[in-house]
Amino acid sequence: MPEFGTIGFDKSEEARSKRAKLFLVATGTLSTAHLPFWLNWLSSNRPHYEVTIGLTDSARKFVSAPALAAITGSPVVGNTWDTADGLRPVHTRIAADYDGLLVFPASVAFTSALAAASGTSPFHLAALGTAAPVVLAPTFPPGVADNPLVADVFRRLGSVPNYHVVEPRKGTSRSTGAETDVTAPLWDVIAAFEAARRAPAPGGAPAPASDPASAPASDPAPAPGEAQAPDDAPAPAADTTVTAPVPVSA
Repeated sequence: MPEFGTIGFDKSEEARSKRAKLFLVATGTLSTAHLPFWLNWLSSNRPHYEVTIGLTDSARKFVSAPALAAITGSPVVGNTWDTADGLRPVHTRIAADYDGLLVFPASVAFTSALAAASGTSPFHLAALGTAAPVVLAPTFPPGVADNPLVADVFRRLGSVPNYHVVEPRKGTSRSTGAETDVTAPLWDVIAAFEAARRAPAPGGAPAPASDPASAPASDPAPAPGEAQAPDDAPAPAADTTVTAPVPVSA
């Protein structure tokens, strides 16, 4: 099993005032079906975050692009080289225009290609080219995380200074019923992004921040299984608690 890290999510009012532009890539996993829930949760707990969703071709089998666009207020981006105006490529726009790139959930196929420095898709090329934090939330079918080849993939990803791999949680395979390692809650991913944003960049300079509220705070993380989660419209107060989706794998 690869070694990962976790960081507590900041629930303070100061943290809720933070601003960031995020590009969130969803890959083809069963956990992707929970993405609308997590985006609603994020809109309540980080109301000033602007989020654009990128869907791989396989991710579109698990979630609706129109639903995600309605929740985020931003068009969903496809993992294609074609652009609407034929000018600025998708990968350079993602790499340059966002404060962070999140891969949630991150499939074995996506992470393996990224560790191999594959530039065969715009999303991979963006992750290879950006200097912003890249946060990966992997999910594994039963037994896969214990394979030495997969462990090597995450050792390579962990060696990249601006890459951050979030520890998965224990869940259940829907196809076999076996315990497996599945995508962490989005609050773990946001916590990792915010910690990376506060950390000194390579060379000792402070990491760039687009808002004055990027300093750390000491509020505790939510208990496992509980999250501050909004409804669709109108969004409830940030202290609303609900049970998070049950972690699953195919």
